[in-house]
Amino acid sequence: MRRSDRVGRRAIVAGVLLALGASWWPAGAPAQPRPLDKISLRLDWVNLGFHALWYYGRDKGIFAEHGLDLEVLEGRGSDLTAQTVGNGSVTFGTADAAAVMSLAAQGLPVKIVGSYFKSSPIAFVFPKKTNWKTLKDMAGASVGYGALLATSVAAIKAAGLEGKLKMVKMEPAAVPVALLDGRVDAVMTFGFQYVPLFESKGLAVSTFPISEAGIHVPGLALITNPDLIKSNPDLVKRFVAAAQKAMEVTQKDPRAAIEALRKRSPTLDPAVSLRVLELSFLLYTSESGKGKPLTWIPPQDIERTQEALIAFGAVKNRQPIETYFTNEFVPGA
Repeated sequence: MRRSDRVGRRAIVAGVLLALGASWWPAGAPAQPRPLDKISLRLDWVNLGFHALWYYGRDKGIFAEHGLDLEVLEGRGSDLTAQTVGNGSVTFGTADAAAVMSLAAQGLPVKIVGSYFKSSPIAFVFPKKTNWKTLKDMAGASVGYGALLATSVAAIKAAGLEGKLKMVKMEPAAVPVALLDGRVDAVMTFGFQYVPLFESKGLAVSTFPISEAGIHVPGLALITNPDLIKSNPDLVKRFVAAAQKAMEVTQKDPRAAIEALRKRSPTLDPAVSLRVLELSFLLYTSESGKGKPLTWIPPQDIERTQEALIAFGAVKNRQPIETYFTNEFVPGA
């Protein structure tokens, strides 16, 4: 065979292989690396100890193992995070489940695809020296807060404290300082988040979780846009699976997770951040989710949340609970 014929045949074969692309690969040869899908995750708030799992999961290669190139973005509240997911600015988000449901009922295209905190972390935090024994003992107290969610208001009403508290809105960063300085009697916030901070400052505190007022609702949830669910369900499935694995490995080595977090936020106190992260693990599970995967969403919790939102007026018309969530992407569900 002449050299020109061999060159011509090689060119033809190369062209065929190029046309076949990923559908052909020699038997026994290493698999072609699949390009990672770029995704963004907007958090519910600025970086805090309990957010370590996302950075640790990325650094450990968990998201890459699921074909994902994860970008983590700090947040400025659940409502804003849900809105950015709804308008397609970000791929996924972590946000308060009740806030998401309220916005979804108003037409925002957003849906819960996984559980993050199965129990709400919202609580009244107050100095132990007040000696309050029940929620009713708080009547007449001043309470600082950064954002007042519908479930918080529902808890105040259910506890019989409506109109009996002096609610003081302030910048979120000022909330713990106000309690430390004695300018308010209590604060309403994520209890597990602030208890370690106050203790590190020498202030012994107690909490009244909103569950003590009979408000049993989930906390943070993993959310995305329904359009993405329809157009790329495999991407959603891989994200939820990666998130669940990140939750599992973070519980095994929380100190390493905090190191990953502090690479991004070096000013965070390592001891306080570690304590916040460890306390957040208690919210990964609940009685209603017993025996189920970490990211599985208890339907009865969604039902209870909707009833609380209806009673508060945040949801005007009762919706089928499937409007708000799905467990179809939860691994092992």
